[in-house]
Amino acid sequence: MTSFTTQGSMMRLKRYLDDYRPRLEQAIRAIQVLETSDAESEEFAQALADLQVCATVLEPYSEGVVSAIEQYTEEQPDGE
Repeated sequence: MTSFTTQGSMMRLKRYLDDYRPRLEQAIRAIQVLETSDAESEEFAQALADLQVCATVLEPYSEGVVSAIEQYTEEQPDGE
């Protein structure tokens, strides 16, 4: 049975992932544009700028996701 604390950790993890996913998807789209666009185009420049913003935003979220995973794992009883 999942304890209240473990449920809280799972909720925290889901919250981080809900915030993380849209930025990650935006970064993937930007990379796709970079792969298919002329490096001299405005589209390329915008994709590069978007990717930079995504990387800046994703970095602290990545740390939060790792922390949430570690907390959830630590709260799991042995054998589960």
